[in-house]
This record gives sequence, C-alpha cells and structure tokens, in this order.
Amino acid sequence: MIERNRRGRPEEVRPGLERIRAAFAMSGHPETAFRTIHVAGTNGKGSTAAFIDAILRNLVSEPVGLYTSPHLISPEERIRVGGMKIPVDDLVRVLRRTALLSREIERDCGDPLSYFEEMTWAACDWFRKKSVSVVVMEAGLGGRWDATSACESAVSVITTVGIDHKEWLGGSLRKIAAEKAEIFRHGVPAVLGSLRNIPRSVVLGKAKDIGSPVWELGRDFLWEKRSGGRISMHLPGIDLPASRLAMAGEFQRDNSAIACAAAWRWASLKGKTADAFSQAALEALTCVRWPGRYSRIPGTRNAGAWADGAHNPEAARVLSRELMWRKAGRNPSKIIALWSMLNDKDIGGFLRELSAAIDGWVVFPMEHERAASPGSLSAACRRRGLSYRMAENFQAGWKTARRWAGQGGMVIVCGSLAAVGEAFRHRVGEIP
Repeated sequence: MIERNRRGRPEEVRPGLERIRAAFAMSGHPETAFRTIHVAGTNGKGSTAAFIDAILRNLVSEPVGLYTSPHLISPEERIRVGGMKIPVDDLVRVLRRTALLSREIERDCGDPLSYFEEMTWAACDWFRKKSVSVVVMEAGLGGRWDATSACESAVSVITTVGIDHKEWLGGSLRKIAAEKAEIFRHGVPAVLGSLRNIPRSVVLGKAKDIGSPVWELGRDFLWEKRSGGRISMHLPGIDLPASRLAMAGEFQRDNSAIACAAAWRWASLKGKTADAFSQAALEALTCVRWPGRYSRIPGTRNAGAWADGAHNPEAARVLSRELMWRKAGRNPSKIIALWSMLNDKDIGGFLRELSAAIDGWVVFPMEHERAASPGSLSAACRRRGLSYRMAENFQAGWKTARRWAGQGGMVIVCGSLAAVGEAFRHRVGEIP
C-alpha cells in the first residue's frame, strides 16, 4: 500500500511485527504504559473510534488517547490526547527520534520502519509522555500484522468485514475475517458489529478458541428507532435513553452502538457506574463528529456539499442508501459526485453500487501515488453508460460539479479518503 506522508515519500506496507516490536524494545516499551481499545474492521473504524474516544473523555478525569489513520490534511490529526492534536513541533521532534530508531532497525531487521510504524511508535511515545492510561487505537490494515497489534489491548472491536485490500488480506471474506480476528487476545473481551454469516462464523470461532468473551450487535446489545430521528440503546446491564446522533447517516447508528458497547465493556471493568456512563455516552453521541464520513463540508461557501470516504463496494452501497433516502424526499433536486479513486480499488464495483443514487459524475485525478488516472475512471463510467465530465484537478472538478448540481443540488465528494482530504484542504484548510 502506498500513502503520501508529510515528508513527501511514498509509503509501503511491509507485513510483520518484528520492526515495531524492536522499536518498542529500544525505547523502553512505551506501548506498556497504557491499554488500548483496539478497533479493527473494513468500514466504520474511524467513526467508531471517535465515538469511543468522546465517551471516555466525558467519563474519566485522566487523559484519553486517540490514534487513527489516515489523516485528511496533516499527520497531527492521527495522534490526539484529550481531543487535542499533537502539536506540530512535538511531532517533528518525535519523528526525528523515530528516524534514528528506523536506521538501527534497518541494520538489525533488514528493513526500516514503515511510515505507519513510525507514526504508531510516535503515538505510543506521545501517549506515554502525556501519562495516558487508555488509548482508542484504530487498526491500519487487517489485524494480524498491523503495528497497532503490538500494543496491549483491554477491549477488541471488529466493526465490519468486507472485501478490501485483497492483495494483503486475501480475496475472500473468510480470509479477511481471519486476519482481523487476530487482534483477539486471551481473556480480553471483544465487541462485534453485525457481520455476515461467513465472517461471523470465522470471528466467533477465533474468539472461542482464544478465550475472548464476545458481545455482538443484535444479540447482546442493540439500538432502536425512536421519534424525531432519535435512537435508544440497550447494552448488557444498562439502557441508554433516546438521543439524536450528531453524525449523519443511519449507518452511524451501528457504529455508535458498537462504540457504546466497547466503552461500557471497558468502563464496567473499571468500576464506573451505569448512571455515570449513561450521562457520558449521551453527551458524546449528541456532540461528536468525524470529518469526511458522510458529513457536510464546513463553511457557508460550501453549502450543499458533502464528503464521504467510501472507497469499496460495501461502503458505496451504504452511501447509496443514504443518498437515495435524501432523493426520495426531493431534497436535493440533483446529486453530483465529485469522484476519484485509488487504482488498486474495485472501481467497477464502486460504480455498480452507487450509480443509482448519482445523477452525474465529475472525474478528477487525486494528488496521490496510487491515484487512478482520469482515463481509467472515465472508461469505467462509459462501460456503465453513466453521465460524466472530466476535470484536470480537484479545483476544476469542484467548479464543474457545483455548476452541474445547480441551485438546490448536492455535491458529494467520494471514492477515497484521499479525495475527501483534497476537499478539506482546498475548501476548509484545516481539520480541528
């Protein structure tokens, strides 16, 4: 996998935990200073992690860490304590130290740390420095060989299992589920989203074999629709009263329920009362937002423009459902996709799932090493008989999409979190 980092060099995925473990050993094991709520899954990881982080910050007085990926604009977004990004100068200093570690590890292991491993080490070092005792940690890729798996978990979470990253995780749901289930640890409780039959069987089998007690959405906890767009939640030993989520999208109801279950798992082990947890959860659910996940692009000049990081067919299907509900209410009058993707993704499958909800496609090339070419994206549109227009870059595509959508229309930036990042960089400027 290639990813552009702030220093401008490409990023390659190199499976294996030996490098990150060596880095931890060389630096006094920062990963042992805290425990993690480890969040894995094909889709929904970031939103779920954001929900958990917000709940815990409301619940406890000590600082709570959050580690997510990828970033939309700048790498400081990935590392937060108490909701605040690591300061730029501090991240630069920490990464200078990782560069020294990386050279030592290259001598010992044959390869330097990858960018994701560098950022994971930097996060752990920062969390240790800030005396964090619990970290909500989003897995980067899979689970078995992900650098976050070298940390010590208090709760394991799998949100969803779908087809993505086939070159690393395998081409079947069974193989991908097995990779993600490797985050489970003996005696560490696990929380599962609503999984399809095959991945569910694999994941539950792994949990049983390793001795990880499971709570499962729809079996052990659930959410229910209430009036006014609100939902109530039922967790083991606690019922949360109805509230309206700050995050848009019905799919966020699953994510919020998974987050509440994971946070309650941790909180109950720490002796927190049901009343205290309920208050903390309700405040978090009604306030927390996660940029670029079916969200409005902030700013009055961006009115009517949304962004969603959907980048695989399963996520496109979920996005299509949300957009079709909006169209059924005749608001908006027209939906135009400002769209780009990475060249190793299922471009045809993405279009297949989303095309029914989209009235026109504006194709643009992303500033990314693995960006699909405008020609390949346009060819995919032609094969499906879709109405499309080409743009030379995001800025030109934005103008085209806005004109095409017209007054009362909607523009949705989608296809990749890298595309969402360009939208925020050009139209917003900063992620708070």
